[in-house]
Amino acid sequence: MRQLWAYAYRVVPPPPTDGLGQLRKLLDSENASAFEQARAWAAQLILEQRSTQILVVADSPNQHRPVNHRLESALAELEAHYRVTDPIAIRSGDITPTH
Repeated sequence: MRQLWAYAYRVVPPPPTDGLGQLRKLLDSENASAFEQARAWAAQLILEQRSTQILVVADSPNQHRPVNHRLESALAELEAHYRVTDPIAIRSGDITPTH
């Protein structure tokens, strides 16, 4: 099993509600593209009252990939203030399959 990595974009304050649709569309497109190309990259938008998190699970700790640049460009268009956490290795035993 290949090594997976997790990291998050934390957006504070949350982007405007009308901008969330753009982010969702981008994440859906990137998730589908990764699936079609058999790459391990998936992102989930997590909405909280005081912040928005974008949790990313990928097959590489590299946060300078084209997909990251597209996500960061979308956040910049929304004038969103964000920070990115350091990647954390996910042990294969930490992953529970869902069927």
